[in-house]
Parts: sequence; C-alpha cells; structure tokens
Amino acid sequence: MQGAKVFSLSFRQRFRRSILPTSSGLYGFVLAGLAMANAQTVTPLCTPKITAGEVVATAAERLAAGEIAEPPLTDQVDGFAWPDTPIGVIKDGADYEFFASDGGSHAHQVWDGHEFGNNKYGSATRTIGTLDNPLGSAPPVDVTIRPNPDAEVNPFYPSYDYMGGGPVYKVPDGMTGAGSLLMVYHAEINTVSTESFYSVLGLARSTDNGLSWIDLGEIIRVNQGYRTDLDGYDIGDPPMVVSPDGKYLYIYFRDWLANGTTHWENTITNASVARAPIAEVLTAAFGPKPHAAPFTKYYSRDWRLEPGIGGYSTDLNPTAGYAGELQVAYNAYLKRYSMIIGEGVLFAYAESPDGLQWSSPVVIHEFQGQPNTYVMPVGVGDDPHVMGQTFYLFYTYGGSSGWPGNYVGRLTATCQ
Repeated sequence: MQGAKVFSLSFRQRFRRSILPTSSGLYGFVLAGLAMANAQTVTPLCTPKITAGEVVATAAERLAAGEIAEPPLTDQVDGFAWPDTPIGVIKDGADYEFFASDGGSHAHQVWDGHEFGNNKYGSATRTIGTLDNPLGSAPPVDVTIRPNPDAEVNPFYPSYDYMGGGPVYKVPDGMTGAGSLLMVYHAEINTVSTESFYSVLGLARSTDNGLSWIDLGEIIRVNQGYRTDLDGYDIGDPPMVVSPDGKYLYIYFRDWLANGTTHWENTITNASVARAPIAEVLTAAFGPKPHAAPFTKYYSRDWRLEPGIGGYSTDLNPTAGYAGELQVAYNAYLKRYSMIIGEGVLFAYAESPDGLQWSSPVVIHEFQGQPNTYVMPVGVGDDPHVMGQTFYLFYTYGGSSGWPGNYVGRLTATCQ
C-alpha cells in the first residue's frame, strides 16, 4: 500500500482524467477505425448558450468544510479533495443533497464509537445545501464504501487503491428499496509498472440517506482486460439514466476495445452504453443478499451478447469530434436525452431521441488556463436529474496549486 500511495497520489494531484486522451488536438489523439454504429443523422433541437458562470464553492469554503467533516479527515497532504468525481444531486423537499468523492486517503479510524475508513483513496461524501451553495453549513458526511458482507460479491474490493463516487439514483416510490440510494462508483487498480491505474465502475447502496454505503460489486469493465503494464485508463464516473421505455437503467462510458497491445492506440470508443432491467437492479441491491445485477453492453444492434464486465461494445458516435467524460440526462423540454462531454479544457453537447443515435457533439464552452473536469448537468426543476430549457453545469476547476486552490464552478446553459 505504501508504494502504491506514492504514485496514485501524484495522479490525483493533477486530476485523474488527464491520463485518458480525448479527440481534441490538445491531446494529439486521433480516433479512427472504430466500429461504425448507426448513421449519425440526428439533428439537435437545442443549441445551448452559456448565459452565466459563477463559483459556488471557493477554495476557502472547501477548506473550511474539510475542517468540520465527519468523521475527521485523515489525509494530511490533500486534505478535503472534494469533489473528485462529478457531483450527484437529489432534492428532498426544500433541501438539496450533493454526493461526490473526497479523493484524499481515508485511513481506518475509530470515531464517535464507530469504525470508519477503508484505507483507500476516495469516498462517498454527502453535503446538504442549495444549488448556489452545495457545501451548505452542516458538516460533510465523509464516509467510504464498506465491503459487502459477502466477500464473494466483489473479490476485487481489496485490490482497489481508489474507490469513490458521486452520481446517485434515488429509488422511486412503489419500487423495491423505495427512498434508498444507489451510487455509481469509480474504482482503480494500480498498474504498477506503468505507475498508473486501470479503472472500473461499480454500484453501492445506502439505506440511510448517504450516512453509510455498502459495496454491491462491479457492473462495467472495459473490453481490455487488466494487466500490470497497461497504459493508464480512466473510465470516468457516469450516472445511470432511465431508458425511453422506463424498463432499464442505461450507463454511458468510453470503452477500450482490446487490440492485442498494452496501449490504447485507436481502439477507444467515443461513447458506449450498457443496461440492466430496473426491476432486477433493485431486487438484487435491496434483497436479502445485496449485490449488483449484471449489465450488458450494446453491441451490433443487440443487448444480449456482451456482458458489462469485459464485453465488446459498439461506438454510438464513431465520427464525433469530441470525447471525454460522458454525462447523460433526460431533457424534458426537448423530450430527448442530452449528453455533456467534458474534454478537460472544453465542454461539448450532443443529443439523442432514443439514447442510441446521437448528434455530432458541438462545443458549448471553452476554458482558458488549467483543465476543468468532473462536469455534471443539473436540472433546475423539481428533479435535478431532469434537464430543461435552462440547466446548470457543475464542474471542478483544477488550479496549478492542486487541491488547495481548486473550486467548484457552475455554468448556466439555455437552449436557443
């Protein structure tokens, strides 16, 4: 663990997603020769225009929040490295609850008579505030994801150096587990010889409104299997989205299609998707033996053939000019799905009528200076997961000083 800590920390200090090339000239990465999906014939109905921008959590406010976090922070280097994932948002009456990872180290400790920490980087931190002030005034609940009571549910749990998440799904009334939360977490396994990491997506559940989380196991691995000498690969931390027919949960990610080498070369998809039936996900997560239901990847116009863990996938937007971290949400104003693509120094936008056919992404905002990351679209109506004509983009700004100087920004976008 000590050897892993040194190089893992260095990657987080300069933001983890910087290791995954995007399709912009900034990174000098060209996507070519990828499997063609449906022809890109979707014409977007929305042209988002950024109408405002502000800071909603300053570096000083983050520092102050870390000083009152419960349980107390154990990382004396990064401190309160929040938010180190896209921010998940739910609304409970007049209150907003925000979930994101504190990317610092969380050593095991006993506090207030209870055990906390999993000796990993990352967390499932909850804050209560407003869309103008996501940190609020109450202490952040800075807890980690606990191992499943049944170790066989996720035998890889001990190998994760990092384990944290933000995107949350609140189970609707009338369904199994109603009112409880599911979180998509991002986990990393060190690649040792390349001093980087291989990342996966998993699910965790909370039945006490985010005061504690239990691991349910992995749901997505890229097609390229793990090796200790791979190029570093960051799969991101995307939300789950309800399918058009209301029966499935979709999750979007960039897949690394195995090419016989340890390098990406030109085999990273711009956008892939996997799904699982909502009923099965909830029954598995909130049953007597909680675990993650299996997801399947969309490949060659079929959902039945390729497993979420290591299966092959089709690129949904192979000719896209932009690719990076993918955040998809339903837009009630358009009656379509919207995708926000974070490419480090810019945000791009695409939309889809069915979640499978996508328009070509267009740039909606470019930053000057340091890269920005962990973007998340947030609706301004009763359900933050649903976008409208006007919506917010929350993001983490990465300053040159690392975590001590980082802040949370918010852009206001309006469909023209």
